[in-house]
Amino acid sequence: MINKPPGLPFLVVFSAAAAALLAGASHPSWSKLDAFLYGLPAGFLLLTYWAMRMAWADHKGTVPDGVFTRSLMPCYISAVVLLALATGAPSWVRFTISEPGMEAYVKAVNENPAHEQPCQWAGLYHACDGTRHENDSTGEGGVEFAVRDPFLPDGRGFLWLPSGEPGEYTDGDGHYTHLTGHWYSYRYDPSW
Repeated sequence: MINKPPGLPFLVVFSAAAAALLAGASHPSWSKLDAFLYGLPAGFLLLTYWAMRMAWADHKGTVPDGVFTRSLMPCYISAVVLLALATGAPSWVRFTISEPGMEAYVKAVNENPAHEQPCQWAGLYHACDGTRHENDSTGEGGVEFAVRDPFLPDGRGFLWLPSGEPGEYTDGDGHYTHLTGHWYSYRYDPSW
């Protein structure tokens, strides 16, 4: 068995690791450092195992012919994941699908600003702690809410501003990134 290329079980594990990395990359304020810290070790181990099995199978003469065999699928999956991460596709797709749900959440917060909105799904994001955000530069109020994800740290979310740009956090521990239109993502880390 070890003298054959990795089969379907390996392909399932490899695909699951790729899907987990893409799911993490779709989180707001996902950074290139996060991709490096999470994806590189897992990808290196899986691709090293795959390369060793392929080399041994080649040595034994059991590698199937053809470019489109199942044994080469990890290379294709890796290329697609790297392309998706380089272009920011996971976060763009998730945000685009979720935007109508997030706008409904923003509307609910604006209609009743004194009442904190409960955690609920806003599109593909689990939105919590929706509150008004007073913009320092325009004086107009926006809405800020956190996104909860079981696999990633807290302190990330979205900010919707009707006009202007967000001011900096008062303690300097956060960072806003413009996404599109009125939307910003934020990342708060008290250790900065």
